[in-house]
Amino acid sequence: MPSMTPSYTRIPNFYRLFFTYLDPLICVWGASMDFFLPSLVLSSHIPSPPVPDQGHIMVLTQRGGGMLNFGIVSAVLLRYTDDVNIWSIVQVACLTVDLAYYWSAWRVLGGQGRLSPGAWRAEDWASLGITVFAGAVRAAFLIGVGFERGEGVKGAKGQ
Repeated sequence: MPSMTPSYTRIPNFYRLFFTYLDPLICVWGASMDFFLPSLVLSSHIPSPPVPDQGHIMVLTQRGGGMLNFGIVSAVLLRYTDDVNIWSIVQVACLTVDLAYYWSAWRVLGGQGRLSPGAWRAEDWASLGITVFAGAVRAAFLIGVGFERGEGVKGAKGQ
């Protein structure tokens, strides 16, 4: 069975800064909008959104909790370890959520006949732009862009 240990020795500073500072801030920002501005969240891909009902509130509140979870894992767990395997697991999990978002946006925009970027509004561009950028950074991390090849991986800090 092949080893699960990547041949990287150090996580590049760009990824360290993005995943432990910027990504958690994006998560807190998104969660706060889910909790306190559900109408704004619904308007991100729906030009004339309905008034949020109890179902919307429930789903958005849970989604906000999920966003906080990703933010905490990124801000805390990733600062605790330099193990590229752990970082990769976290990025696969976050990328899975990003992919679900792309699918949901495609379904909503397609249902409105607005799949063409020329039909997108500023809200669409902002929501998709942030998530596509974060997803691209995650994908680049997962395929090893910017990593130096070496031997072994450090575990928890101090080990």
